[in-house]
Amino acid sequence: MRTHRHSVVLNWLCTLLVVLPWIGGTRSAHCAERPLMLAHYLPWFANPQPGDAWGFHWTMNHSDPKRLLWDGRREVAAHDTPLIGLYDSGDPSALECQVLLMKLAGIDGVILDWYGPEAGLDHGQLHHNAQKLIPLLRKAGLRFAVCYEDQSLARRIDAGLIRPEESVARARAALRWLEDNWFKEPEYVHQEGRPVLLVFGPQHLKPAEWTQVRESIATQPLVYGLAHLAKNFGLDGSFAWPPVSGGKTVSTAQWSRELDALDARRNAGERVIGAAFPGFHDAYAQAGLHASYGRIDDRDGRTFSETLSRALKESPDLVQLATWNDYGEGTQMEPTRQQGCRYLETVQKARRPAGGPSSKFTAADLRLPITLYRARIRAGEDARLQADLDRAATLLFDSDCAGAEIALMRVERELAKLPACFAEEGHERDPAYRLHADVLYREDAQDEGMKSRCRLDVYTPAAPTKDSAGFATVVWFHGGGMTQGGRFVPVGLRHQGIAVVAVDYRRSPEVGSPAFIEDAAAAVGWTLKHIGEYGGSPGKVFVAGHSAGGYLACMAGLDRRWLAAQGAKTDALAGLIALSPQAITHFAIRKEQGLGELQPLVDPLAPLYHVRKDAPPMLLVTGDREKELFGRYEENAYLWRMLKLAGHPDVTLHELQGFDHGKMAEPALPLLLRFMREHTRGSNQR
Repeated sequence: MRTHRHSVVLNWLCTLLVVLPWIGGTRSAHCAERPLMLAHYLPWFANPQPGDAWGFHWTMNHSDPKRLLWDGRREVAAHDTPLIGLYDSGDPSALECQVLLMKLAGIDGVILDWYGPEAGLDHGQLHHNAQKLIPLLRKAGLRFAVCYEDQSLARRIDAGLIRPEESVARARAALRWLEDNWFKEPEYVHQEGRPVLLVFGPQHLKPAEWTQVRESIATQPLVYGLAHLAKNFGLDGSFAWPPVSGGKTVSTAQWSRELDALDARRNAGERVIGAAFPGFHDAYAQAGLHASYGRIDDRDGRTFSETLSRALKESPDLVQLATWNDYGEGTQMEPTRQQGCRYLETVQKARRPAGGPSSKFTAADLRLPITLYRARIRAGEDARLQADLDRAATLLFDSDCAGAEIALMRVERELAKLPACFAEEGHERDPAYRLHADVLYREDAQDEGMKSRCRLDVYTPAAPTKDSAGFATVVWFHGGGMTQGGRFVPVGLRHQGIAVVAVDYRRSPEVGSPAFIEDAAAAVGWTLKHIGEYGGSPGKVFVAGHSAGGYLACMAGLDRRWLAAQGAKTDALAGLIALSPQAITHFAIRKEQGLGELQPLVDPLAPLYHVRKDAPPMLLVTGDREKELFGRYEENAYLWRMLKLAGHPDVTLHELQGFDHGKMAEPALPLLLRFMREHTRGSNQR
């Protein structure tokens, strides 16, 4: 969030071909097919120490991250959250994870967003965090450059830390610090024999003042500014950025024209750094700071894919990924709860044709740094486990993903014996429960997507239940329109004496239907086959989910063919619990067929198509019919009625008055638990 921004020999030779042209010289034509790709990185996030508050860039003085939402996310001033949870930019484990993710994705390093070396406000901490990041970049063989924020001077003036007339002197001192320190680092990016320096703006200093600042720097860095300002300031070049302004939604055609204009300037001889961005969706208005700058739709990953493709084509030397982690402006590309590793997988695919050391890494490899980070949190102060994780990290830095995965699996087996801890939520541990994380449920997994996405977590009571047959289990599918979202154990289902199997599945548009239904059935089949190994009863397995997850629960339990393909029967299920599902064919599937959101379709991929009297017991819950999505209540009411007419003896429908689609899940969870109790009480099997 920026309050003033729109915010081995062959391998060795390949690395040398990429790196050497950037060390003190002009880039060779041989390497033009592989531009240097740097992610714009913001080192400003702060988690509280005892007695401290959460940092501004998570809260914007509006949200309260202490509040845990129903899906295990913390409340935050952003539309998405990191997959590893809210992190501190000075946390070595978080930095390790981020750098390894960049390495495995094929990103060459970062452009550090930098407010100068001086203390005061949070600028000193940002500088300290950046200094902690650089050794890890070096360890991973990555590079870095700086984007100086001259607006920091205005903020220091407003805070009474400096006088306005000191601005030039302070900027000059900041650039001299760079000259004396980072510009000399072998990892610092040079172009045409000069260090590369970006300026976000400029926003504070006037053109004549910037001239004074630059004349005082002996190294004469190549200075790039925002495209609409660089020429007026006499800078050496421009860099692209998501083109939003005026609070308007920018269409694909509009931002394409903006980038076309910048490409024309490059073709006319101007130095231009191209940009790839996933979209733009700021939280400023939501947080009450000021009006939104505007919106660029992510288009389920297509915006990033298209901007990356054109940037790699049009920018022969350097491409900036905007951004790694600006959650306030919604331009983050690091793994998140909603997007998963989608953007890093796109980078991997784009990098492969050019070859190089990073081209061997897969989408499944990207989960390893995340697993490492979570394991570090869960291991806590266990020195033995942390030492094992150090060895796994070393293997990842050495590009040995297979060895790292074996090491991490060994640690995971040990962690499963310890009190349950959800790393994304902090360090709290529950001795009454255990967490078995990152289990591959598709034993037939062949492609990258399956190996990466077809995983689940098993949350179970630690001790045997009074019922000798074992505890009940709910298989939980997350929502997200079949295009977004990731697995989680709902907060309301914890500490309830049941097991929760939280499932990830492949998503559109990376796969088409019926892949996600096949994944859902495979996860249910895995649970029926294996839950007894964890202390659960195979006869007390319920299948549930919210929204798209509710649709998957319905399809897995109503249409017999999907479980049959897994060697299981729908008759084995204790019940189906669908929270605001689509009863007609899901809109993501209709979209594949060229149908609009409001065009109904009931075909073999619709739960309604499979109405039958011998289906498992069923609970349907929706939000308020006047607040729900696109007739969602009416769809479920029709499914309920048709099941009744077909002679189904045990189907219930609830409408939660006053709750919309997104908020209805939390109050629906007690109904889910009551349904499970009613259908397991007094019996060891169905």
